[in-house]
Amino acid sequence: MKRFFTAAVATSTLVILSSCAAWAQNCSSFQNYAQAVASYKAGNSKLERDKDGIPCEELCGKNG
Repeated sequence: MKRFFTAAVATSTLVILSSCAAWAQNCSSFQNYAQAVASYKAGNSKLERDKDGIPCEELCGKNG
């Protein structure tokens, strides 16, 4: 039972984090590139203006 509960909590946390990342509306909403990529992969296509597959290019190199 403990193993199932741990897996359920981990899965729920992942879903919540992915959902929260998608709520940001633009690149200035993120503190780093990883957050922008997570939001883009969750469906926020507004982050990729020039259609080169790289969202929020101004955040590249900011991994803090």
